[in-house]
Amino acid sequence: MEIYHSDRFNPEELALLGRAIGTVSQGTIIVGRDGRAIARYGKRALVVGIVSTGSTIMDVRLIPLIALRDFARRKGLPFAYVYYYGGMRVEMSGLDVDEVRAILKTKSFVEAPPNDIGATVYYPNALEDILSELFKHYDFTIGGRALVDCMNTPAVLLFPRLGEHFGFEAELINDMMTSYVPPKPKEVFLQKLAKGDYDFGLRFRPDGTVEIHRKGEEKEFKSLWGLLEYLKNI
Repeated sequence: MEIYHSDRFNPEELALLGRAIGTVSQGTIIVGRDGRAIARYGKRALVVGIVSTGSTIMDVRLIPLIALRDFARRKGLPFAYVYYYGGMRVEMSGLDVDEVRAILKTKSFVEAPPNDIGATVYYPNALEDILSELFKHYDFTIGGRALVDCMNTPAVLLFPRLGEHFGFEAELINDMMTSYVPPKPKEVFLQKLAKGDYDFGLRFRPDGTVEIHRKGEEKEFKSLWGLLEYLKNI
């Protein structure tokens, strides 16, 4: 769930949040981000706070939030995701949110001695790993043509891989993942979907939820596995 939102970039706040997350975790936590430069800087501040408590970072760098959820679930580890959408936001899962907030409020952080500062392990292949697992498990053909709204998120990195494997043509909109310009609203997507020759539509929201629009119906999934299980059954 979302644990942090600020209209302005405040690295001090993010570092303190990282200290609270690291204090509760006291282990390994996965950290990822979206494509904006400010998210890269925000992630750095968060990581500084986490490692100061002795917790270890698995840095998966740039990745769609929906794919990070699946990756973290497979690894059995908590995660924190830094992204920009109407301000700086941090999504967290796998840790007690109330406990993190209580630690942050009281500032009763674990202070690791210099020799015990947490390590940062870089894992740049997280997206490739989760796609490889999906493709091994699901081998079917969807066919047709899809309108895909990436909403300026790293979901654009899922294409054309998904389209090629499942045999459908994808037309992308709002695919500038480094842009700070708000993506075109949902109404534009729905109008284009209704007027075009599309078999279905996918809309990847910044909160890590994908909407599938098909035959006038809308369903939501927070996991690529859940989305593909649905597509397999239709």
